[in-house]
Amino acid sequence: MNHSEDWQQAYDELLDQLSDTLNPSAADLETLSGVVQAFLGDRASEDALLYYLSEQFNVEKKNLPDMTKGLVDMKSRFSVPKSKGPAGSLLSEFPKVSIIITTYNRKEFLNQAIQSILMQDYPRKEIIVIDDCSTDGTDILMKESFGGDSRVIYMRNEQNRGPGHNRRQAFAEHGDGEYILFLDDDDYLIDRSYLSQAVDFHNLHPGLSFVAANVFLKYSQTNQLKISSLGLSELIKKQDYFMNFEQKGYPKPASTLTTVFKREALIQMNILSMNMVNDASIYLRSLLIGDAGFIDVIAGVYRIHGNNITFNLSQGFLIENLDEKMLIKNMAIEQYGYNAKEMNHWFNHTAYDTISYYLKNSAKSYKDFASMYLWAHTHCPGIYNQLKSEFRLKLIKKQLLRVSLFRTLLKR
Repeated sequence: MNHSEDWQQAYDELLDQLSDTLNPSAADLETLSGVVQAFLGDRASEDALLYYLSEQFNVEKKNLPDMTKGLVDMKSRFSVPKSKGPAGSLLSEFPKVSIIITTYNRKEFLNQAIQSILMQDYPRKEIIVIDDCSTDGTDILMKESFGGDSRVIYMRNEQNRGPGHNRRQAFAEHGDGEYILFLDDDDYLIDRSYLSQAVDFHNLHPGLSFVAANVFLKYSQTNQLKISSLGLSELIKKQDYFMNFEQKGYPKPASTLTTVFKREALIQMNILSMNMVNDASIYLRSLLIGDAGFIDVIAGVYRIHGNNITFNLSQGFLIENLDEKMLIKNMAIEQYGYNAKEMNHWFNHTAYDTISYYLKNSAKSYKDFASMYLWAHTHCPGIYNQLKSEFRLKLIKKQLLRVSLFRTLLKR
């Protein structure tokens, strides 16, 4: 029996043992198999494996070592050991990583996000929490749990300003690390070595603007975990990623929860002048400056729930988003030498995708549709007729529902 046959037999036996113990559903079995393969293939750490088993199947932590012993032994048997950096490095030799966390009325999630950063084995990190005037006791949590920790800075707004403003403010006042990670309060890291891996990757490839990785998607309503794999190359040229961003073969990382940006690139792309400091805009501007890196590991958890901003977009937010992308288009042409004709095509395509997503998922009234049509007609008339044609039936249904509701109320 050759090496690959030995590996397959051992894998099948261990997966069968886990399946007998955990009794997963068909959907969970597929993810379980993927996690086990990722662990054995060095695409998921032991942290990620233990997290998945504990979270998805409610396995008690004391039982995890026995349950995973066979997998750990198999990995050590078949894997080539990874080289490790010098153990005696001075703290001053590590570039600082600043982690900016925006939060609003999510103190339980926030606590988990902060703890996930403090557990990172990277020695030189600083967390900046900016609280957007929460009313749920976030300030008390921060004082009682992290008030004495020099690694955590707490900022609190006197009025609600929104996540974009807060990212910019926290970056301007305290984001002085050589590397920056923007973390939403409901997301968190699970691989304790991830920041170390990301900084090492930056050091090996100095032309990068950012490094990102894979995540678990956590569906809060069903408490189910799924692997979200970017499937990107280890290194992606900035022009290729920029021109094809969010198209087939060039997906956007889940939020920015695994994305370690080079601070120099953020400054060069004028982050402090941005009106819309959301993930897509930060990525696109960064790709005007440098290439992208990808580490094929499961590094964090992105929650999907009813309060995700991507599923509750306001009309004002969307128009601000489109205006920001128009600025990026102009930057690409005027400052970085991109072809004007190609960039106009790029912008039409990007605007169409953005508006379509909004009309499918968030638009609630005739006014929402009319505003989007007007914006398209004014700024990119090439997609105006296409949008009206595609969403004509959806708009008619909304109008009929409104009339039906009005008649029902009159009959009361």
